[in-house]
Amino acid sequence: MIEFRNLTRTRVSYAPFQRLYKTLFPRGDFDLSVVFAGSTRMRYLDKTYRGKDKVANVLSFPLGDKSGEIFLHIHEKDLPHLFVHGCLHLLGYDHERDQDALKMEKKERDILKR
Repeated sequence: MIEFRNLTRTRVSYAPFQRLYKTLFPRGDFDLSVVFAGSTRMRYLDKTYRGKDKVANVLSFPLGDKSGEIFLHIHEKDLPHLFVHGCLHLLGYDHERDQDALKMEKKERDILKR
């Protein structure tokens, strides 16, 4: 199941994210909350949870084995790509090492092509 919250005044079409959710979680067995937020909230969350005083473009928070929450910075240009990136983090992907980053980037491209 996927749920959306928009904490901004900017309108967002949820349809592209619903389609990507079905690609990433074809059984629909992952409870995902997607929050669209502005710069102030994204900076606050990044500083609070990552210790970085900058406006993050996407933040992922696992809530359990089959649930998580993604915050997307509403002012980013490619929100679907950031959505996929955040979901892959929830699925255990990371980009700490170069080889992991390449693997994650390939997976992102494959999903976005579908």
